[in-house]
This record gives sequence, structure tokens and C-alpha cells, in this order.
Amino acid sequence: MVLELSQQQFHLLHACLAESIDSLHDEVLHTDYRDLRGELRERLDRLQTLQRQVEAQMPREQPAL
Repeated sequence: MVLELSQQQFHLLHACLAESIDSLHDEVLHTDYRDLRGELRERLDRLQTLQRQVEAQMPREQPAL
């Protein structure tokens, strides 16, 4: 499946991913349970991979005239 997103939608998705990554990163750092921490790290890795994919697909901003 291919999604076509506008530049604004790409930026919103990127911002949401960044916020989720920051929150999950904090949760990983403050989790005392080893098993849970490993699971959270896996989720964090998947989110970071997704964010890199979004960044690669983001349209380049056009210079203002």
C-alpha cells in the first residue's frame, strides 16, 4: 500500500514520531523491569526506523520567492 501525503502531513507525522520517540526513550530510561525495558527498546528502534523512512520520503521544502 502506498500513501500519498502532503508536505504538511509529512511534517505532522515526523513531529508525532519525534514526540513518541522522546516519550518512549524516557520510559526506557526510567523502567526498572529488565524484560519490559527490552521490549520498550525494541519499540523505540522500530519508531526510529519508521522516522528515518519518513525523513527519506519527506518532500524537500521549496525556497520562498
